[in-house]
Amino acid sequence: MTFLRPTVFILLMLSASAVRAEDAGVVKKAAVMQHAKIIHASYADSLAAAQRMRSVVGDFLSAPDAAKLEAAREAWTLARQPFLQTEAYRFYSGPIDDADGPEQLLNAWPRDENFIEAVPGGAEPGIVGNTRDFPQITPQVLELVNQRDGEKCIACGWHAIEFLLWGQDKSAAGPGARPFTDYTSAPFAARRGQLLKACVDLVIVQLKALAEDWRPEDINKYRAYFEEATDTSVENMLSALIFLSENELAGARLQVAYDTKDQENEHSCFSDTTWQDNVYNTMGIQNVWRGTYVRTDGSRVEGLGLRDIFRALKPEMEAKVTELIGASVAKARAIPQPFDQAILGGDESPGRSAVMALITALEDQAVALRTLAQELGISVPDVPPGGLEG
Repeated sequence: MTFLRPTVFILLMLSASAVRAEDAGVVKKAAVMQHAKIIHASYADSLAAAQRMRSVVGDFLSAPDAAKLEAAREAWTLARQPFLQTEAYRFYSGPIDDADGPEQLLNAWPRDENFIEAVPGGAEPGIVGNTRDFPQITPQVLELVNQRDGEKCIACGWHAIEFLLWGQDKSAAGPGARPFTDYTSAPFAARRGQLLKACVDLVIVQLKALAEDWRPEDINKYRAYFEEATDTSVENMLSALIFLSENELAGARLQVAYDTKDQENEHSCFSDTTWQDNVYNTMGIQNVWRGTYVRTDGSRVEGLGLRDIFRALKPEMEAKVTELIGASVAKARAIPQPFDQAILGGDESPGRSAVMALITALEDQAVALRTLAQELGISVPDVPPGGLEG
């Protein structure tokens, strides 16, 4: 005998043209539970990828050379891929960005490189060279001083690791070109290695905590509250997509870089991997909408998503939003690499045209999502709790 999965059974039972209130409630509940499952899987993938990065970085620090530095850079780039998709879970005071959340410890930007170490034109020795104020460099110290002296005084997180692996990007032809000798014969080489190790360790600590917050079948974790508060959770899921699409991606990360034509304003400016940031962020939005996530091992977490809630209640509007979200992913992929060169030139140049096309697509999908929420009486705040930093 063949049994249908619960989510498939629900879809077969519902008619898009005439859905009873109780049926819509069942779909909402299933979509919220599926979303929690996806979040746990993607944070678990992020943690595993970061742990692999720690192993490669550790191998590099044990006997630095050019090949091992390049391997560490590759491990960082791969570890970013699952994490970037988790940014679709922000902007509603969930575990990642509530009052005690680790967002600013994980992904804060833009950063003042001189806070990490002395750079040309800088006036301070940074954490690396300041042996008086930082006699020991540990994850606990970094957590304590992160952004203490200003929002750009970033001591830890993905972009601190990025800077320590690549260095400043002063080239139009490629990313930063930090030599491996910065970890062997350069001044403060040992301390630079201690900082790199501490940054990686702290990322793992924070990702482990986030994966725990979304652990299933534990009434003491955030996931239990999220699955129980169905209507609030649907509002939060929708809010996250709107704010990531419009305010964060289209605004802070893309429009600013487009307007200034300054590579310092791209999200991953040291490694020239901003193209990847845009693609995986838009994929994260699509994951939430579809209720599907492809894990790093290639397996799929599939079920009902936000679109299934709205497909049942407003099918024409759902189809439009589905099309817009798919277009955003495609437009993110269409931006020429590297991103810091795509933003240069005249507004009609292929690169700038592609960047503006993504900005417009993200703004359009945010407007459509807000309209859909209004049509169904779902409350979405004008701004997210805690603002839009990070």
